[in-house]
Amino acid sequence: MARRLSAAVAAMLTAASLIPAAPAHAAPAQRTVKVRSFDGVRITTHFFRAPGLKKGERRPVVLLGHGWAGRGETDRKDGQLGYLLKAGYNVVTWNARGFGSEGSANVDDPRVEGRDMKRLITWIAKQPEVRLDKKGDPRLGMTGGSYGGAIQLVTAGLDRRVDVIVPSIAFNSLVDTLYTDGIFRAGWGTLLCSGGFLNGNKLSWQVQKGCVTGLASGKIPDDVERWFRAHGPAHLVERIEIPTLVLQGTVDTLFTLREGIATYRTVKGNGAPAKMIWFCGGHGRCATDDGPDDHLQKATLAWLDRYLNGDRKADTGPAFEYIDQYGVYRGASSYPLASAGSLDARGSGSLKFSRADIYPYLTREEEKSESGLPFPSYVMAAEPADKAVNVPIPAPSGSAQTVGSPRLTVHYKGEAKKAKTALFAQIVDRRTGKVVGNQATPLPVVLDGRRHTVTRDLEAIAHTLTPGSDLVLQIVPITGLFDWQRSAGTVELEAKISVPLSVPGERG
Repeated sequence: MARRLSAAVAAMLTAASLIPAAPAHAAPAQRTVKVRSFDGVRITTHFFRAPGLKKGERRPVVLLGHGWAGRGETDRKDGQLGYLLKAGYNVVTWNARGFGSEGSANVDDPRVEGRDMKRLITWIAKQPEVRLDKKGDPRLGMTGGSYGGAIQLVTAGLDRRVDVIVPSIAFNSLVDTLYTDGIFRAGWGTLLCSGGFLNGNKLSWQVQKGCVTGLASGKIPDDVERWFRAHGPAHLVERIEIPTLVLQGTVDTLFTLREGIATYRTVKGNGAPAKMIWFCGGHGRCATDDGPDDHLQKATLAWLDRYLNGDRKADTGPAFEYIDQYGVYRGASSYPLASAGSLDARGSGSLKFSRADIYPYLTREEEKSESGLPFPSYVMAAEPADKAVNVPIPAPSGSAQTVGSPRLTVHYKGEAKKAKTALFAQIVDRRTGKVVGNQATPLPVVLDGRRHTVTRDLEAIAHTLTPGSDLVLQIVPITGLFDWQRSAGTVELEAKISVPLSVPGERG
């Protein structure tokens, strides 16, 4: 089984290796300049000519963004830059402000980084190698993941000169993903905040304040929350009417599948060509078969060939593709898939919890992961819990698939020192001993001695089932993905879960 940490995580946390050394003599096929933005901040920008470009010939250009705390790609042979150049495109990479360029990082703020991109596009339109749709308007696509995925949504929502985008593992709502249901995503918050201060990176004061208060208290101040919410980019996605290929990871525990689903649905609703692919990767570790290594690369190039290069014969495949735990891709005409019923289960139990529940995490000996990265696995992947209310989920009578979000309703009553706290829901595959998709979903609760009900859609999953499947819903008081339990008390609960079954897509 593949157990590779996603490139997005490795890039974010090894940013030092991404800082390009300035060559003594720039190659003729490449040039680096500093583009002055709206506020005078200079953005370090790399232009790579399309290979084989003849004198006077112009070709489309692709803007390739980098991840949080990273730098723009400069290796012409490998990575996304390498395959985009081999495909015959001009490519522009850049160091986002605060990450190798002047200024401070504002987390893809439309009012800051969004305006940086408008200046870059204006500069690109003046380059003699770039095909123009009209004066000042380059034939331009965008690719890149995470931070470099979200900036595509921001830019496409602000600037009509963008012609096609391929956002990978991007966020749709920054607040909702970092502060889900008011619960701070502390595992990734720790990694993002620490990575943001490495290698001379500079963060805006709002980001610094959010890091300090979020990690210390599990809350972010109201002014910082408003600032992050203004980033969107959900409100900007509502303006996007260009071809959009959404790539989202099934095991991404930072920007989960629901972020990609929201973007896909909005763009599709706008009437633009839209496609979504769920792959095993992203911000997290794929602990199952991740399928063909070149699947996303081929899909990206087909999308660009069709909608940027204008090749009507380019086959972009079905509008929705997803991968299961066996590494098998399937395709369908849209998401969600047609319903094939559901698996329903009900169970009850009680939990006694306290802040001491953190100790097993902090005191255990962590096995060295194959990635070699210096942080425990539980901050990016939910794990089966010993302390839990367990609700067995019946197996189907035949082969089946669940592709989407299980629906959970919990009736509960309890008391705690801090009445407002959270429990967490996860689905465990007892045959493998792993949490499906590595995902846990917060359940905000009020333990004031009264009966309450909370209903939530759990994080989306893609999982193949058989009559021998052995899944169980766990309601737990703590997970490494989110803020540690800050209360103490007891709760009695009754949980009802409905796991959707889907008509399987055609095997790819």
